[in-house]
Amino acid sequence: MRYLIAAFVVFCLIMGGGVAGAQDTSELEQIKREIRNIKADEDRERQRDEELIGQLEKKVEQLENQNHQLQQSSSKLQAQTSQQFQDLQQQISANPSPSQFARSFEDYLGTHQFTLTGGVGGDFIYDRQTATNTFALDFEPIILYRVTDWLLFEGTIEANLPAGGSAEFSMPVATAQIFLNDYMEINAGIFDQPFGDFYEDQSPFWVNRFVTAPLPYGVEALVPPTDLGVQLRGGVQWGALGQDFDYTVWVSNGPSFAPDVPQPVVGQAVNGVNTIKLNTNGQGYGARLRVYPFPLDSGFGRLELGASTLNGKWLDGNWYNAWGVDFAYLRGSLQARGEYLEMYRQMPNAHADNRQGWYVQLGYFLNQVPIPFAPEVVQDFFHRLEPLVRYSGVNQRAIVEDEVSTIPEVGFNGSPSIWTPHPREVALGLDYWIAPSIVWQNEVDLELPEAGGSIISFAGSPTPTITPRGATPNDVSFLSQLAIGF
Repeated sequence: MRYLIAAFVVFCLIMGGGVAGAQDTSELEQIKREIRNIKADEDRERQRDEELIGQLEKKVEQLENQNHQLQQSSSKLQAQTSQQFQDLQQQISANPSPSQFARSFEDYLGTHQFTLTGGVGGDFIYDRQTATNTFALDFEPIILYRVTDWLLFEGTIEANLPAGGSAEFSMPVATAQIFLNDYMEINAGIFDQPFGDFYEDQSPFWVNRFVTAPLPYGVEALVPPTDLGVQLRGGVQWGALGQDFDYTVWVSNGPSFAPDVPQPVVGQAVNGVNTIKLNTNGQGYGARLRVYPFPLDSGFGRLELGASTLNGKWLDGNWYNAWGVDFAYLRGSLQARGEYLEMYRQMPNAHADNRQGWYVQLGYFLNQVPIPFAPEVVQDFFHRLEPLVRYSGVNQRAIVEDEVSTIPEVGFNGSPSIWTPHPREVALGLDYWIAPSIVWQNEVDLELPEAGGSIISFAGSPTPTITPRGATPNDVSFLSQLAIGF
């Protein structure tokens, strides 16, 4: 561009001064110098540009070298990381999983584990009709022996010291529990009768809210409290969390009745356990089904509905049949339960032995009841209380007088008014919870028997004497028990 401008200037000068030599020599020299300066400037700029380009090319080469080195380092690091990850995976797969480690550690320590649990209770018992004022003691340790995670042995030893008698020892439970899977198990041996909800779940004195048992499961029992045989039990979740179903089916030696009378009669007491299948032509068979209809998050509480049956043969093939329905409901501080059951026993003669029993009970913890302006010590005492009420009764045709015992013991107030064909009892309870496993229980029993039925007595004779039962006096008993579960 500079050369074009210079040429244009020369052209203008030549045209302006004439073609024939009108140009001054000095002006031409000056123009030449300008042209040379312009050319020199152009050369210097070109040299600077070339130097700058060279520097940039050198920097680009350096950056490319550095980038190449970074790529090589990254590839090497990735290869090392991949190898280390593979080595770690191999080490993890070679070592045991947490469950395998726990099993190995358990095997190292040994799986033969003993656990001692149970309870001890001391009673004070007063009965107005017999003027009884005495103490009783019961100690029931439960020994759990875990052989493996699928086999457990359980044994209960009961040491009972009734009023005015010597210590009595028994083993009401001695079972082997075989866990087939997470939902099914086999229970074999001497077990609490799964019939209904009381014997198996509520009968331990440190679990029972009352000191005594309801009449159909106490001294006027309609079904044996324990049995000898084999159970299959399990459960499934059929709906949302908390909507469950469980079952228990069993075969056993079946029921038997008090052998201390010369001949079978209506009204005989049920034996505790038939350890020998004597004079029977068949086993006993039972089933219990329970369903829990409410989910845990429903806000309706926990409801259990159950149905049970026990059938079998006794005394040379005579039939025994029992059935019952029960419920249990828990919601917050409220707890309620109840049951109705019937028993039919075929007799060798024409007289059948039919019995019915029932109970319903209600309790409420006072821990949620506010007491405005009360001192803290008063509130603490009040909130540990649980008032209770229970009504129970039995209907049967007769009572065997030879089997009547009015000796009080743990779980029995000794009132003779219970030993009638139609006993009725209202029990009022007030529990004071010292700790979750320590409770001081107080109970007032109002015995209100109804007239009817018969009293059967042998009095040493093989021929029974049958006397109609008329009105029976009411009775009042008081029991206080300190029960400690451990």
